[in-house]
Amino acid sequence: MIDMEIRDDDYKYLRVQDAFKALHLNVSLIGVIVELGFPTASDCSCTLKIVDPWHSGSGLPVKFIARTSRAIPRVESIGDIIILSRVKIVLVNRKITALCNEKSSSFALFDGKHGEDPVPYQSSAKFQMGEQDENFLSNLREWIITYKFDDESCCFTSLKDIKEGEYSNLNCQIVHVSKDDKDRSYIFVWDGTEMPPCSFVVKSERLPLCVEPEMLPTHVLRNFPTFGSVLRIIVDNVAEKQAIQCLRPGQHVKFLNLFFQINLGLWNAAFSPSTKMQYTMSREMQSFTPQREKFSSRWNPITRCISNTFHSGITGVAHEDAPFVSLMDMLTYNSVTAKFRCVVRFIQVFPRDVRRFHDLNGKFKLLAILEDATARVHASLYADEGEKFFGCDPADEEALVKKLDTLLGGDEMNQAPKNPPWVQCCLFSFYRNKNDQWGSRRFRIFDTWINALNQ
Repeated sequence: MIDMEIRDDDYKYLRVQDAFKALHLNVSLIGVIVELGFPTASDCSCTLKIVDPWHSGSGLPVKFIARTSRAIPRVESIGDIIILSRVKIVLVNRKITALCNEKSSSFALFDGKHGEDPVPYQSSAKFQMGEQDENFLSNLREWIITYKFDDESCCFTSLKDIKEGEYSNLNCQIVHVSKDDKDRSYIFVWDGTEMPPCSFVVKSERLPLCVEPEMLPTHVLRNFPTFGSVLRIIVDNVAEKQAIQCLRPGQHVKFLNLFFQINLGLWNAAFSPSTKMQYTMSREMQSFTPQREKFSSRWNPITRCISNTFHSGITGVAHEDAPFVSLMDMLTYNSVTAKFRCVVRFIQVFPRDVRRFHDLNGKFKLLAILEDATARVHASLYADEGEKFFGCDPADEEALVKKLDTLLGGDEMNQAPKNPPWVQCCLFSFYRNKNDQWGSRRFRIFDTWINALNQ
């Protein structure tokens, strides 16, 4: 057992398990933060949970109340250590809770990594470092390496199993965190599995390529995994934005009570009032990679299509020997110009009217929105490649409409939900501006055709 004895007769740290028996008493505590709630902007409060070597449960809730948001703890990472002085043990919603009031209590936050300096990265005005605190910090940092968190048998959902309009818990890796020009934040997360393909109603406007207003630049996308889906978690609330500052790419985090939703055929998630972030222990991180590989092998449409089991066979290509790649592979490829073979869905085309598929010079010209589990892209069909793709007389509007409807999963003008089929497709990338090759990079469909359809 780790040696963390009391410091002196009049000022000591109470063990977390004993705090549950100290109702209405003022105590001092030291523990590891294993769960973080999001602060509420309305009353300048937030909650977290702490554990120590003698408490095997899910942790002691700690609630902070302050006059301003600046006095609320800004936890940099779940797994960090907090020292609490003169907090009162109370009942909050019938749960034993340590109440840290700005007027009478104090706290300090320390990095939880072993070997870090015993200097708090945030502390309240009244906090004073004790003589033995450095030893306590060192002991806790050693202990947390092998700690097993009791999550009260919390059920976690993989991205492949999420459902629209439901709340779920997610164990995932942070891929990227960013915000747009309207100060809305986005957390990009991944667990190696694929989100279910969305059915959607065709809208008059063009469908977006991503949840965020603009697709991320190539140098950022190159840090994304090229298989499995990346979920966007949208963060609107000011207080929530402050809390997500603790998230860094590569971290493994558990989110409790995320709300999953679909907008314009794109999955996203949002925080609910009860959303929390939970600690992921080291051994879970180590087992995360083989788990991802298992899900990838089972659920990746690229793998499925190689076995010719799941792609619809609606289209044919002239490069059957070329390996399949994901759209994220294509977006992050290290050369501007290249050729690819993908399995995608055609979710929208422009123009919609087959009578306008040819420009004023009589050349075929069409823009399609393609998607797979990893990304959406624009890809064009042009000139002879467009004629080859549809393989029918350009004047035969009925045949064009039939093939287009098959490709899109139903009548393009029908407002019913659609679920387009998976098809194989050859694509090549090119640039339009030699002086800005990456910025002007585009994708075009080639050597692909719609097979003869049953009458």
